[in-house]
Amino acid sequence: MIKITVLGYLTFKEPVGKRQVSLPAGSSLRDSLTYLRQDLAGRFGEEAYNDIGELRENIVVLLNGIHCRHLPDGLNTILKDGDQVAIFPPLAGG
Repeated sequence: MIKITVLGYLTFKEPVGKRQVSLPAGSSLRDSLTYLRQDLAGRFGEEAYNDIGELRENIVVLLNGIHCRHLPDGLNTILKDGDQVAIFPPLAGG
């Protein structure tokens, strides 16, 4: 098992908060988001997820401060003990 920290920001702060999560070794960033599904769907309904049950693309996910789009394996990046996952709702403005 590995332990990671998951942080929710803005409107995700209440349903996600800051928590330590234990996941099986070899779990991916995508797996950590699947773990959060019940909390997010309970607050935001299924609109936070696409047709195949994954978090929508406009939701920002950072792994140790790096946007998942900039990780070589994206959401398939394997997590390590002590990693930090931050999740933000869709951002807009200018």
